[in-house]
Amino acid sequence: MPEPTFKYCPMCATPLVEKHIFNIERQTCPECGFILFLAPKLVTVVVVEYEGKILLGKRNMNPARGMWSFFGGYVDRGEKLEEAAIREVKEETNLDVKLDGLLGLYSENGSPHVLVAYRASIIHNDISALAAQPEEMSDLAFFSLEEIPELAFPFDNQILSDWKKTNRKKNF
Repeated sequence: MPEPTFKYCPMCATPLVEKHIFNIERQTCPECGFILFLAPKLVTVVVVEYEGKILLGKRNMNPARGMWSFFGGYVDRGEKLEEAAIREVKEETNLDVKLDGLLGLYSENGSPHVLVAYRASIIHNDISALAAQPEEMSDLAFFSLEEIPELAFPFDNQILSDWKKTNRKKNF
């Protein structure tokens, strides 16, 4: 996905120009010297574990509508990472979870996304509130490792692999 471009300097409204700075082409202002640095988009991803299985959601929105994925989404500016992860699971499943540790950080050249992946468990093992939130998920299901369907996003398989490596439970 190409980086967005801007026409005018946010400081003085002078048209921006491309200039080679810090080993990359960047938009700069020839008038005030402003350099546009595009920040990465921070995303949390959560692997929810329950009774020897992993909970996945079937996406009801693009990208990857109709495919299975872990739960997650963008971190809001000023929001704590862990709170964003818990919020995203609640928004997509209506479950309350506790984070059980960091799985990893994932990034890729050319991608504006940086993923922070966590493992989580359902608070008090109470799944009575489990419900797909139709704005985000059309279906929710628990899968054993052998049953996991094709996953939606490029990093999902790496996250699953890292989850397997760090898993201390023997029943998975």
